[in-house]
Amino acid sequence: MKFKPKHSAFGLLVFLLVILFAGSSCNKNPGIRPAETWTYYSSSNSGLINNEITCLTKDSNGNIWIGTRYGFSKFDGKKFTNWQENNGLIYHDITAIAADKSGNIWLGTPFGVSKFDGQHFTNYTTQNGLSSNNVYSIAVDDQNVVWIGTGKGVCAFDGKKWTYYEKTGGQALVNNHVRSIMVDKQNHKWFGTEYGVSEFYNGTWTTFLSPKALANYVFTVFQDSKNNMWFGTMAGALRLDNSGNQIALTTKDGLVYNQVECMAQDSSGAMWFGTQFGVSKYNGSSIKTYNKANGLAADWTTAILKDSKGDIWFASVNKGLSVLHISQ
Repeated sequence: MKFKPKHSAFGLLVFLLVILFAGSSCNKNPGIRPAETWTYYSSSNSGLINNEITCLTKDSNGNIWIGTRYGFSKFDGKKFTNWQENNGLIYHDITAIAADKSGNIWLGTPFGVSKFDGQHFTNYTTQNGLSSNNVYSIAVDDQNVVWIGTGKGVCAFDGKKWTYYEKTGGQALVNNHVRSIMVDKQNHKWFGTEYGVSEFYNGTWTTFLSPKALANYVFTVFQDSKNNMWFGTMAGALRLDNSGNQIALTTKDGLVYNQVECMAQDSSGAMWFGTQFGVSKYNGSSIKTYNKANGLAADWTTAILKDSKGDIWFASVNKGLSVLHISQ
């Protein structure tokens, strides 16, 4: 009986060592990381030009371009490079940003548009092409035509010629205040305005209006991986599928706030909706909300982007960037 205590102590020691080495072995696997981790970029901890971010885009090389209230930045995966008015930018307050197929970055402002080729700026105003200097949105189509949404309709620029589209009765653009532009996979152009949505394809206009007045104020348009069209409005997120069926997601369904200002889709197919009070993730059946309490640097989210790695970038109104790394 004298050996029993020693035997029990020895067994306990072996058991603890087995557990310890088993845990160490798992932790050494570099491919394992938490399901969700975050990285934050701001003007104080990185080279980001300003924390008041308005828009995001990515180019064909995977660079992230960030428009802010005081210039714009490029993030190449390692460092930020910045440009301001003293570099040739037409105005410091960036309202829209897009990359064309030639590698140029187009930047909208309240005082015109700048095209940046990586070295030099070319600026456009009403004196040389624009219908209005107050630019809200920019997108590029399959033919590399740049579409510019303004407070006075849409301008299309093919590099040489300007074409203008405005509200003229019921067979054209539904409203002249074009808050968002999206070119879908079939090269249809979608224009979200302050009163409805217009689709333009092969010279034909189609108008989409909601019976709810607030739903006709459209901040953003997005096409998901199944070709459903999503509209971020003042009355929630609206989905239009290929059969013409519509669904609406609002606070009654769990959305954090009904004014949806930006959208993106992650690699799993989940949709993300940015609002003034955080971001809601919709996986097709349930909604989870993110805010300052569980990841975001700030609640008010002004733009969302999925990068080439599958990470999700959230732009904030005054706290820089929050990047969510999702394990695949």
